[in-house]
Amino acid sequence: MKYPFLILLLLSTVQLSSQHLAAFNDNVKHFWAFEAGNFIQLEHLEIQEFQVGGTLIAYVDNGSNLKIYQYGEVETLISGSPIKFQATDYLLGYSIYEQLNVFDNGRTKVLSSECDGYEIRDSLIGWHNRIAKTIQVYYNGRIYTIEDGLIYNPLQGYKLGDNTIAYVQRSTKEFKAFYLGKIIVLDDYAEEMVYEAGRDIIAYMDIPDQAFKAFYRGEEMEIETFSPKSFQVGDEMMAWVDNLGRLKLFTGGEIVELSNYEPSFYTMVDKVLIFEEQGYLKTWCSGNVQIIERYIPQPYHIDFNTFAYLDQSSFVKIYTGCESKTISYERVREIDLIRDLVIFTEGINKINIYFNGQIYQH
Repeated sequence: MKYPFLILLLLSTVQLSSQHLAAFNDNVKHFWAFEAGNFIQLEHLEIQEFQVGGTLIAYVDNGSNLKIYQYGEVETLISGSPIKFQATDYLLGYSIYEQLNVFDNGRTKVLSSECDGYEIRDSLIGWHNRIAKTIQVYYNGRIYTIEDGLIYNPLQGYKLGDNTIAYVQRSTKEFKAFYLGKIIVLDDYAEEMVYEAGRDIIAYMDIPDQAFKAFYRGEEMEIETFSPKSFQVGDEMMAWVDNLGRLKLFTGGEIVELSNYEPSFYTMVDKVLIFEEQGYLKTWCSGNVQIIERYIPQPYHIDFNTFAYLDQSSFVKIYTGCESKTISYERVREIDLIRDLVIFTEGINKINIYFNGQIYQH
């Protein structure tokens, strides 16, 4: 990704538990898993696609079979069918035509055989049942019906976070949230609601009312009296440019002003906010704005608690835990990041994985 101006990186000081899984194809198209320092060959023939979740690796093999690798074992979930799938930190959702399934905590469950649209996030799956005319949600092992009697599929207008759903009920104009298994009405009448959902947070503003509000861990609060120019949400936090062009951050229930200058670009994913200020790459960490680099590196990746990038010498560097570190002094062309695991190739076929402070070579 290339951005002509800044990048600010915000990494939370609260560290999530480091993940231990990665997957890759070697130079002869054999498919491998990496698990906590060990390499395990899963397939000899070239696979079609794969995704790495929090506890498993899901992939479609050469014969169009959906398989998972988990806890040292390979299991086939579906054999030889057209498949769409998505692995998250906690769930694996997959569909065959109109049948929607979930693999959760070692168990497979059919969620719907009449599904004509769905969305998957870390902790929940939302879908439309075209026969029952309902919107349903799978969360924490249970299925909830959040809307029924629908004459169309409104799911594309819903905003889903990792464990939240926000939407405007079309007939009543109520602005609602699904959170921890409950439906909460946040506004009795939404005229022109703009909103986004993240983990444990929903940010919203009804344009005629001006006020900028948040639903945070079950509590409704007013953030600003006037509508911001823009805003984005992540995990338990959000960033926005206020009406005067100042960049601000909501984190830990408090508001922090990051910059007096309106950024030309910013984005928030999970607990990471990136934007550029005066050509420097910066980060918010341990309550302070810190400079990582005095230029904008390319390419870079952000996931979980790690910012990984190539420096001006094409060496691999990471920023995590409020510290910057070079992890390879050989020139590298490409890097990848799966949660906190950095994957890069040196030479023609020497694959390296940086995990838990060490480099493992394949």
